[in-house]
Amino acid sequence: MMAAWQKVLELFHSEPASAKKQISLPEIVDQSRRDWLYAQSCYKTVSDPDLVDYFSFLIKAYERRYVYLLRKARDEGICCPGIISGIQDETTVRKVF
Repeated sequence: MMAAWQKVLELFHSEPASAKKQISLPEIVDQSRRDWLYAQSCYKTVSDPDLVDYFSFLIKAYERRYVYLLRKARDEGICCPGIISGIQDETTVRKVF
């Protein structure tokens, strides 16, 4: 009996596949850039050694993800000039173009 009610509730809570919003690659690249910049700003404000280690790791991880997504966008022929112009510290990002 309980399984039947769970299936009915799932019908009301699930969205059809066509209703789900597809996020474009430029939006994903832009979010990745914002995550990377956020980690940099947090790194500048912390003084606890554990948090310094954490944010330095996070900066490196976000940077690698951002560079990967930029390369993927370039390979797919997508130009994102607005995203690249928002970079504050261009020396930290590997040259991808």
